[in-house]
This record gives sequence, C-alpha cells and structure tokens, in this order.
Amino acid sequence: MTSTTIAPDLKNLFQPRSIAIVGASRDETKSGGMFISSLLKDGYKGAIYPINRKESEIMSLKSYASILDIPGEIDLAVMAIPGQSVPQAMAECAQKGVKFAVVHSVGFSELGAEGKELERQMVEAARRGGTRIVGPNCMGIVSPRANLNTIVPYARVPMEPGGVAFVGQSGWASENMTRLGSERGLRFSGIISIGNQSDLAIEDFLEHFGNDPETKVFVTYIEGLKQPGRFLKLAEEISPKKPIIVWKGGSSELGARAAASHTGSVAGNYAMFEVASRQKGMISAQSLEELMDLAVAFSSPYLPSGNEVGLLIEAGGGAVASADACTKAGLKVSPLPEDVQHKLREFLKDKIPPSPSLKNPVDLVWAPFNEASDIYATCLEIMTPAVDCCLTICYAFIHDEWFLSRLEAIRDQAKKPIIVVPGNSIDQRQGMFLATSRGIPAYTMPENAVRALAALTQRAEYLKNLHIP
Repeated sequence: MTSTTIAPDLKNLFQPRSIAIVGASRDETKSGGMFISSLLKDGYKGAIYPINRKESEIMSLKSYASILDIPGEIDLAVMAIPGQSVPQAMAECAQKGVKFAVVHSVGFSELGAEGKELERQMVEAARRGGTRIVGPNCMGIVSPRANLNTIVPYARVPMEPGGVAFVGQSGWASENMTRLGSERGLRFSGIISIGNQSDLAIEDFLEHFGNDPETKVFVTYIEGLKQPGRFLKLAEEISPKKPIIVWKGGSSELGARAAASHTGSVAGNYAMFEVASRQKGMISAQSLEELMDLAVAFSSPYLPSGNEVGLLIEAGGGAVASADACTKAGLKVSPLPEDVQHKLREFLKDKIPPSPSLKNPVDLVWAPFNEASDIYATCLEIMTPAVDCCLTICYAFIHDEWFLSRLEAIRDQAKKPIIVVPGNSIDQRQGMFLATSRGIPAYTMPENAVRALAALTQRAEYLKNLHIP
C-alpha cells in the first residue's frame, strides 16, 4: 500500500498464540464465562489465561489475580469488566506488553463527556506499552483460522476459513453477519466489531484485509470515519484488486443522531460519501440484508461480461417479477437468438407442457420432478453462450450433488455467473447454503438476485474502465 499512515501488523490479533480473559467467570451465562467456554468448545489451540482475583481455577484452567501474574507472553486480552475498571486493567496490559486488547465494556465516548474522558484514560494507558485496542463498546472478533469467537460466544459457528472479511461498527450487524452469513454459505477470513474505534479503526482493518491474500471480498458497516482521507485513498488502491462493499449508516438526520449516541460517531455528509464511494469503485448497500446479499453475490468466481441476462423460470409470476427487477436495475432481458430458441424447443419437446415463451424469459411451465434437474441444467447449458449471466427460479432440488456439480461445470465452461432462486425457498435452505458455498449465489426472492447481478455487472464495468481483465 502507498498510504502514508503505517497500519499495524494485525496477525497476532486474528491469530493470537495466547489469550487472557479479564473478568473471567465460572458462570457461562456471563460474558467472562462464555468467552472461555467458547474458546474451549471451538478448539482454540493457544494458551488461555482466566483473570479473576477471587478464583484459583475456572473451567479447569488456572486463574490469575492479575494479568501481570501470568508467566508467558500475551497476544490478546479480552476485557469483560465494567467500564470504570478498564483504564487500570489496560495499564496492567501495557506493563505486561500485551499486543492487543478487545474491550467489550460500555460506558465510554458513546455516553458523552464523562465517557470520553474514561476512553482517553484507557487509550493513554495502552499507549505506554504499545497495546492496541479494539473497541470499546464492541462485540470483538471471529477468526476461523484461530478458532476464536467472541462475537457470538453462546453459539457455534463454522470455523472454516473463507474469503469474506467483515468489519462492523455495530455489534448487531456483526452478530447477524456472523450467524446469518454462515447459514447462507459465506465463509470468513475474519469478522471484527469495532465499536467506538478509540484506537484501531476501520482504516486499519481495510488495509489489513486489503493486503491479506486469503480475503477476496471486504464488507463493512460504518457509521463514522476517523480518517476519511485515508479510507478513500485505501479504497482507491484496494478496489481494483478486490470488491469493497459498504453500508454507511446515518443517511438521515435521525440516523446520524442515533450513530452519535450508539458509538459516538460523527456520521458526516452521507450524499458526499456515496459519491466518493462510487468514484473509488466501492459498492454501496442500503441495509444489512443487501450487504449480505452482495457478499453472497461475490461468491461467484466470474463476473458478467455485459448486462444481458438469461432468465430460466418455472413460475409465471416469477418471470414477471424478475423481468421488472432487471429493467429497474438497468439489466437487459433481450430475446434469445433464433438458433438458441430452436435448440431449447427441440430439447423440451415432450418433456414439459406447451410453453408460452422460449424467447427470454424462458418459461418451463412445469418440469416433472424426476427430470427437473436435467431439464434445468441442459436449458442453462443451451442459454449461457447467448447471454452474459443466468438467473433461474428453480424447482429442482438444488441440494442434489449431481445438479450442483452440473451447474458448476456449466458456469466454469461459460465463465459466467449463474444465480439460483428456489421456487420454494423454505424447503431449500440447505440447498441454498450448498449452492452459495460452491460459487452459485442463491437468494430467496428474484429482486434480491437481480440486485446481486447488477452489483456484479457494476464491478465488471468498473474493472473494464480501468482496463483490468
């Protein structure tokens, strides 16, 4: 990176060799107990040091009265103590040489002048020993490579490293991205809840994940930027290499006030941020649902080469909804060439009832269950050479291994995205998960799928304008 600010090395944050839980507890319903239980259940391989002045042992681990009593080095301290106690605990971390501290505690700058002073004392104490802070007022970190989860320590989430990085200035957004994103088939290189950004800020994580070869997509929810110039400079450098998807909170006056009381952030001029984002190649989302949808979209290994969409539908209403959504998104649904229509007609003869249209959308009317997988796959195989991407509202069983493998082969042969929408998603949750995890983005509704296609097309156009193949 050519950014003038030197970002810290965050390796020991995301892959700590040792973790101290400050405020550890025997009670797994308390955060200090949940964190230890989570590390043990998820198979964290490093040393775990509970810190509790009143206990000699917690969950079969030796407990220490102070972090200063621990014999070994500490990469990460996780604080689950009242806010008023944090500056002193941070001073001990600094004295011990702890590399990173995640402060879950609340009661800092989000509460006004008194909280800001407490936060200042905490940061000042940390700086004396070079300890870097995540938070306060945050949910912490999920790092699959380290089997580490403090964001939803009460739940088991897949510890399978993947290519999506998420940074959230909201615990709620971070929790939902962790759980719902995992359920949809996303796999993460790291998830970080940054809270008040008293020290480490969004810019540090953008630079870290921008340089991380395992991260393919950077996704973020932000309310305020500490270093807007650096953020935009980094985005300009990183966007040509990997997608940056941003949901910026505080688009309304009321939302901006909520951001100030939530994390003490100044939301800034939303319209100006949107314009700057587009100029730097970032992709904007307007909700958490859309943020997740866009992250799912980039599980596709290919981008469209243009804006022509092939629609393969077994639902008249779905065809109308998909066509309307494509029009609104600036995507084209042009009639397929006559030779492609002829191939479809010949293949479908005696397999489905008479179709009102094989032009585009291609209406399958009704595909027999015992032949549906082959019918959908073969139709997509015929259509893909004539369009830039395909969307299918599909009643075939997308959890079927043969069908998914066939879709992968068609996608890879054409080098074009294929997106699926189950005809009845409530019965196809597992199939949607499997499809997305294999690079075939899956959505419950056609409108969501079309927005995803539009984002992939936008990305392709951006790279084309930069002359990046």
